[in-house]
Amino acid sequence: MNILIAYFSHGGENLIDDRIVDLHGNGNTKQAAKELESQLSALGHKVNLFEIEPLLPYPHSYDECNTRSRQEYQDGSIPLINAGPNGYEAYDIIFLGYPNWYGTIPGPIKAFLRDHATEGKTLVPFVTHGGQIFLYSLDAIKELAPKAKMVEGFAIAAPYINQAPYVIKEWLEVHAELLK
Repeated sequence: MNILIAYFSHGGENLIDDRIVDLHGNGNTKQAAKELESQLSALGHKVNLFEIEPLLPYPHSYDECNTRSRQEYQDGSIPLINAGPNGYEAYDIIFLGYPNWYGTIPGPIKAFLRDHATEGKTLVPFVTHGGQIFLYSLDAIKELAPKAKMVEGFAIAAPYINQAPYVIKEWLEVHAELLK
């Protein structure tokens, strides 16, 4: 079983519990992705971790990032991203991690799904959020990857990112059959 964890994370300022907090490059989704990699590896799975990065990085400032991401959301623009992982074709399962922006997937996730064939792949979305959980993001993924099999993923609220190990462990226990 070849597993890819592809994720986008904003590691600058984020809104957490109605406060702007500087995450110093270690965004919530990145923390969740690294924890997922650690737990999957501990279970004996070969895992590749791939950070989806826009070629023009989002501003560090929460307000400036919010302005850009809102503009992309409103006009439907999709940023250019870094090249995908080597050997993408060999992955069977793709864990797709992202923050919930405007109730849906952010532009870099749209770009990843646009640029990478998903037919025959199993997608497992995981989201970090400020209270909206998945909202419309699963519909957006299905629209961009209609021939992929999508499995129920997991969500972690930003104020409780320190609970990621427990959320992921429980998800892996419930979905153990998927990884056999």
